[in-house]
Amino acid sequence: MTRATSCRLGIWILLLVAGGCSGQRGGVAGKVTIDGAALETGSISFLPIEGTESPTAGAVISNGVYEIPRDKGPMPGMFRVEIRAQRKTGNKIPAGSPAPPGTLVDETVEAIPARYNKESTLRAEVKAGANPLNFELSTK
Repeated sequence: MTRATSCRLGIWILLLVAGGCSGQRGGVAGKVTIDGAALETGSISFLPIEGTESPTAGAVISNGVYEIPRDKGPMPGMFRVEIRAQRKTGNKIPAGSPAPPGTLVDETVEAIPARYNKESTLRAEVKAGANPLNFELSTK
């Protein structure tokens, strides 16, 4: 085998391996509602459950819609899903460092029940390719 042929063969093998790896990720997109209304703004995270080898993946939720592109998506497997959103309380609190002393900011609290974030019971399976996953949350 000539050196040029060996190089071409090596490049093809690298392309096949790289293509195979990126083809294993799953793109995830969908809608998030709370009490029937689109979640105005928030975040969604997919955390791998034991037995799933994948990085954590997440996205911003805007007007009830989120999307994690396939190239940044999780590997196939089972995931714990956390959904978070902040709401203003109407109170002002000190900003803290590095803001100048006396600076006040709006106080915010978690607007989504803990059963959907820090104590999440939401689970989702992600497969290679496109994964439409919608979440209907309730404050009741």
